[in-house]
Amino acid sequence: MENKLSMLVRTVFSLLLALEAASCSLVREGREDCPCELTVEIRDLPSYPVSLSLSGDGFREQMEVSRDTLLRLNVPKSGVQLLALAGTSPPREDTVYIPQGSDCPPIYLHTEWLETAKDTVRVALKLEKHFCTLSLFLDGPPGDGDPFWARVRGAVEGITLEGESVEGPFSCRLDPGGNIRLPRQSPQEELWLDIHMPESVVRSFALGNYMLDAGYDWTAPSLKDLSLKVSLSVTHLSFQSGRWTTEIPLKVEI
Repeated sequence: MENKLSMLVRTVFSLLLALEAASCSLVREGREDCPCELTVEIRDLPSYPVSLSLSGDGFREQMEVSRDTLLRLNVPKSGVQLLALAGTSPPREDTVYIPQGSDCPPIYLHTEWLETAKDTVRVALKLEKHFCTLSLFLDGPPGDGDPFWARVRGAVEGITLEGESVEGPFSCRLDPGGNIRLPRQSPQEELWLDIHMPESVVRSFALGNYMLDAGYDWTAPSLKDLSLKVSLSVTHLSFQSGRWTTEIPLKVEI
């Protein structure tokens, strides 16, 4: 009996939706109460599921998308906020914060206010990359004890859902392969590379300046990755990326 009742309710609900759609497609006047048919084109997704959220006047839709597709939704004509996030879980607030001692999550983001006053609207989802994977190839003199290693520290601790940097402490050791994900920076933000040598000797360098000198653009809509070769000797340190190179003399204390 319950199954039959449930089927009847679903049938009636489907008929009501069909009647509403038909009335909106046939009636030529007074269409302001009819919804807008929104088509979301999703292409070229990163290798992470996308959390998609649409919200408007009395309307909210959330879903997870893991492949290229076309979504068609009936949304209010008063406008809809679209948010797509991949590479990290949706935050409770409006900022993705970086855990202390960790590098930046692989944040891919698309946020947009959609004007939906028309009968049909189409939008192409384009997720922008808000992190830089920095690969440092460290080369230096042999020493006793553990090999030297590197840490990057800066002043950005998160990214808002609008794609803006949030000031705060950042510090993370490079992984064994010499890689680290850095959050989007303002060009004026300080970013430092600390090289820890055997016997706890530490040298610090203005990594952010060298990245800018190498042509890195923190203001690009979607950030690129960067590889730097760092060669350290007793008398100098050099940075190299492609054809760009710079050499820094080191003070030798006797």
